[in-house]
Amino acid sequence: MTYHADFLDAEQRVADAIPERDVNPFSGPSTMRRRVLVSQDGEPVIVLCLFVALEEGRWIVEQCFSGIMNNDKTIAILYGQHVHLFDTDSHQVKSLFLDDYVGHIYSIPDVWDHKTSLSENFLVTTFQYTFLINVSSGIIWRSEPCGIDGVIIHDIREGIIYGSGEWDPPDGWAPFNLRLSDGHRA
Repeated sequence: MTYHADFLDAEQRVADAIPERDVNPFSGPSTMRRRVLVSQDGEPVIVLCLFVALEEGRWIVEQCFSGIMNNDKTIAILYGQHVHLFDTDSHQVKSLFLDDYVGHIYSIPDVWDHKTSLSENFLVTTFQYTFLINVSSGIIWRSEPCGIDGVIIHDIREGIIYGSGEWDPPDGWAPFNLRLSDGHRA
């Protein structure tokens, strides 16, 4: 069984028979902003409706980056300030709050092979931080700030993460190295 997930366009519809599940980790005001279609062997299984917070009850708290990576057991969805982990067996969702806007998701060790499936441990970058996340136990570590307006991972070699962080937009990128084992500077 092969699972796949895609963000749906706002006007894109699926059959009424496909169940929908709200993914709303907020206790306060929120609104549904994106939908994700999960398919198994090419057949639609469920639509996940992703919510974002409303600041002061009316301002939408989101930004432009999002991403999806999966394997046959877990689908990781980056959106807003969360990583949502969808279990393909139970259809349960675990939402991990990153306290910063998401940027990119990277499988370990092949960070730029986009055909690679989600690894058991994977990296997520936000505007400021790098996170190591485990699909079962959640956040393993969060780095110190690696930038203020974006963090990109270039490579992982011999237990070292090589990346760049933007400190002075628009062109103020600076390199950094982190230990994969604990997220501290190498």
